[in-house]
Amino acid sequence: MPTIEKINGSIFKVVYGNPTNPVDVTLPYEDAYSGLKCEEINGKLQVIDAGKTIISEKDSKVDGGIFSVTFSYENAHFFGFGEKMGYLDKRGKHFKMQNMDNPLHTPDLDPMYISIPFFIAVSPKKPAMGIFANSTSYTFFKTGNDFDVSAKDDGIELYLIYGPKVQDVVGKFTQLVGKMEMPPAWSLGYQQSRWSYSTASEALDIAKKLRSDDIPCDVIYLDIDYMDGYRVFTWGENFKNPKSFSQEMKKLGFKIVTIIDPGVKVDENYEIYKSGKSLDAFVKDRSGKDFTGYVWPGRCNFPDFLRSDVREWWAKSHKSLFENGVDGVWNDMNEPAIVWTDSKTSKVFELMQKGEIDFQILGEAKAFFAQEDFGDEIVHKDDKGKIWPHFKVRNIYAYLEAMATKQAFEMYKPNKRPFILTRAGFAGIQKYAAVWTGDNSSWWEHLEIEMPISMGLGMSGVAFTGTDVGGFGGNADGELLARWTEMGAFFPFFRNHSAIGTSRQEPWSFGKQIEDTIRKYIKLRYALFPYIYTAFYFSHKDGVPVMRPLLFLDQDNENLYSINDEFLFGDSILVAPITRPNATWRTVYIPKGKWIDMRNGNLYEEDHVYKIDAPLDEIPIFIKENSMIFKTDPANYIFEKEKMNLYVDIYGQEAVGYLYEDDGETLDYKAGKYNLYEFAVGALSQGYTIGIKALNHGYAGKYKKVQMNFLNAPRQIIEVTLNGKKTESHFDGKTLKVEFEMEDVI
Repeated sequence: MPTIEKINGSIFKVVYGNPTNPVDVTLPYEDAYSGLKCEEINGKLQVIDAGKTIISEKDSKVDGGIFSVTFSYENAHFFGFGEKMGYLDKRGKHFKMQNMDNPLHTPDLDPMYISIPFFIAVSPKKPAMGIFANSTSYTFFKTGNDFDVSAKDDGIELYLIYGPKVQDVVGKFTQLVGKMEMPPAWSLGYQQSRWSYSTASEALDIAKKLRSDDIPCDVIYLDIDYMDGYRVFTWGENFKNPKSFSQEMKKLGFKIVTIIDPGVKVDENYEIYKSGKSLDAFVKDRSGKDFTGYVWPGRCNFPDFLRSDVREWWAKSHKSLFENGVDGVWNDMNEPAIVWTDSKTSKVFELMQKGEIDFQILGEAKAFFAQEDFGDEIVHKDDKGKIWPHFKVRNIYAYLEAMATKQAFEMYKPNKRPFILTRAGFAGIQKYAAVWTGDNSSWWEHLEIEMPISMGLGMSGVAFTGTDVGGFGGNADGELLARWTEMGAFFPFFRNHSAIGTSRQEPWSFGKQIEDTIRKYIKLRYALFPYIYTAFYFSHKDGVPVMRPLLFLDQDNENLYSINDEFLFGDSILVAPITRPNATWRTVYIPKGKWIDMRNGNLYEEDHVYKIDAPLDEIPIFIKENSMIFKTDPANYIFEKEKMNLYVDIYGQEAVGYLYEDDGETLDYKAGKYNLYEFAVGALSQGYTIGIKALNHGYAGKYKKVQMNFLNAPRQIIEVTLNGKKTESHFDGKTLKVEFEMEDVI
């Protein structure tokens, strides 16, 4: 029999049995809606809205240490579940939440790196309902007309979240587990990476080539080869003077992000290992000894992030990075990934047919050895001294590491926004880190599947997400890289990354035509920065994802549930990437409303499928009619110029749009030091009215000159007013332009 607690008008907590968690990721929450009811009737849960039963419990049971509850929700479709392979609609699927490093992403792979035990049930003409299984243990889901929620525990705690809209559910879920903070502005730019830029001179050469080829870029990544023998928080001889290196990079306008893995090399002469040992900081095996596993440095111990003193020690260990000019931290291998243990070393020697292990080939080994979770072999200790099995902590291991990494920024970069990128995580990871989808491959199939994967993450609260553009494993060709870059320019996180031993895939790697196409879309990304940054603000404020499925426009339209190869980028842009080789056109479904091709101004009607041309250097991009798109001049890097021009492209005869800005660097926005403007345009019989007002004005601002562009405006325009006063305007071709200084209207 469940215990029901009303959290507020939209969320109920329902507890079965006696579940336990070492960490509770939920936060205090308030909401006014009062129409939802959760009742226990004859010992079973009923979820009722406006007098109608939405969800009803059918059964609950314990079997083999797994506690399960079965519910009925007729004709439901299921979305979310965090990072999962497969299409957007997860109806008819079985999933397990257990953070794992499975390097080959086949269509039916499960589980993956991140565990977010949350989904949204949607059915036409019914309110959307979210269900969050607040369990850090391994959880399991089966979906259909009946759906099962299970946990490896003595019970399970569920949060039932009422919409009624899908975006309402996402907003309320992120309020429950935490929303994304505003990221540093530079992290929205293009980012270049490879395993590895293995010397300082190579990394500098890449940076200089990007500048000389006029390709905007904000970040260069350093993978594991910058370290001394893969020892975390060290610099190798190939980066002998890291401070000088970082200074040279900053002169070119680049930020540096370094990789960090949780595995600490067992080495009595290694300071991080010694300090960890003195703190007794590492997780144990069942006998009480430090658990040892093999990753890049060889034999490693692993920090017990469940303890706050260990998190503080880990945070302090970042000093060697930040004092040498590092700007961001990339947490990898943090499921944690453990390729093998001492007990398997002889087998590894045998399979590798060599007397010693070359850890450079560890990546290849990962593909041969099925990694174990060690859920019952590793134990953790919390701050009160309570012992927890690893299967209770594994799914929040990376979440706790991200907490420690954020603490490092607070120590060494006070009042600066952290940039943390993580591969693994749990519900609420967006409070601390951006997420990328891990070791994909240079396959067209992976280009396509990255759309529903990232949309699923967004619907699970993770707004700042993206993919390794071009693919991590395997060998990209020029066409694949061009098409992936065109698509990647509209993902929240935009990074090109590839593996050691694969073909190079920097923008210039496949000749001039491909480089020109890549440059074109990277520059478009930078031109759209005002629009993108504003979308991030509303994601931070309301929890809605930046990258969204089309069903956000009309959740009663079942046709939208199965559209996996188109997506919304913010409120007003629809993107339809090319996902097949040698394709120069594709079909595009136009959803609710009218949409305008950004490339040529063609207007398309709703609920139709059109054949849309897309030569190699073009991707179909559509703008919702009666929308504003805020743009600026592309630069070498974000905020290269102290003052920026603002261009407002108006698609249609009337529109309302919002523009957000702040310093892009500090936490001052939390104290109200930001600007939020509302732009409104109305059409009169022979003219336009423009109204601009500041909803918040706490920042000096970077936008100086403003140019409003009325696309395809009628020629009979006689008068334009700006905040009630007549203003000058002129035609440039078919575009009516109105120009003014921002300071004159605010």
